[in-house]
Amino acid sequence: MSDTNLALIFAFIAATGFAGAAILIRIGVEHVSVATATFYTVLVGAALVLGAALVINWPEVKALPPVAFAWFALMGAMAYPVARLVSNKAISLIGAARATPMSALQPVFALALGISFLGERPNMLVSLGTPLVVAGLLLVFLTASNNGTVNRAMSVKNLGYFLAVAGAATFATRDVISRHVLTGISPPLVAAGFALLIGGAMLLVIIHRQVLNSIRDLPPKYIAICCVAGIFQGIAIGSLFLALSRPPVRVVSPINASSPLITLALAHIFLRRLESLNWTLVLGTLISVGGVVLGAEGG
Repeated sequence: MSDTNLALIFAFIAATGFAGAAILIRIGVEHVSVATATFYTVLVGAALVLGAALVINWPEVKALPPVAFAWFALMGAMAYPVARLVSNKAISLIGAARATPMSALQPVFALALGISFLGERPNMLVSLGTPLVVAGLLLVFLTASNNGTVNRAMSVKNLGYFLAVAGAATFATRDVISRHVLTGISPPLVAAGFALLIGGAMLLVIIHRQVLNSIRDLPPKYIAICCVAGIFQGIAIGSLFLALSRPPVRVVSPINASSPLITLALAHIFLRRLESLNWTLVLGTLISVGGVVLGAEGG
């Protein structure tokens, strides 16, 4: 099978995994604190991805230079105590269907970083795609006012959107670093696995009391939901890193960008009690995903 076909398959698995994890996180945080739910997802994801890496890439693991672990620590710190935590908090505040489309901003932030620090210049398709992303997400944001909520509820929703955007910006920065790490320092599964493990350890240091309380006080089924979300996220992260390691990388973004659309479909099926969907939300998500695809074609 060609590298292109493998990249497409891994990118689609990643998109589906991230969507499934978002739905399960939305259900889990009804009963588990956001920080604790994030820890369980990261813990299970780390066990899954790092376990696969040790089996598949053991010779490469033994040969890792010390500087690689510094990069892994930076990636883990950015992605898990920071980006994943704020993204999950956003899901708890505004729902998976509205928080997930904000991931469309990741390539926009990545482009800004490339222009600022790497001297990159966008072409016409990228320049056209970026305003589409912003316009689509503006429609998603406007759906917050369709339910006649009071000012306090609106302020909570605004905080949720802000956290979702902050998560997208942090993940974009992590992705720029990841591309550097994957180009010559570490195999993709090894980088993803150690980043998950180190990030999860950092998060545990911060919230260890909450984790211990959850083991003592919460019914096991709620913890199990978070752990299943971790399985989805682990598969998604491993698949995304595998996709990014295969040329051409530009085929990955359009497929991975479909994750918000998959999330909308799953939310319609499984979250009707928790989230309301409307055509403005669907249209905004479609426009923002279209902008990502257009920008990827020009990348």
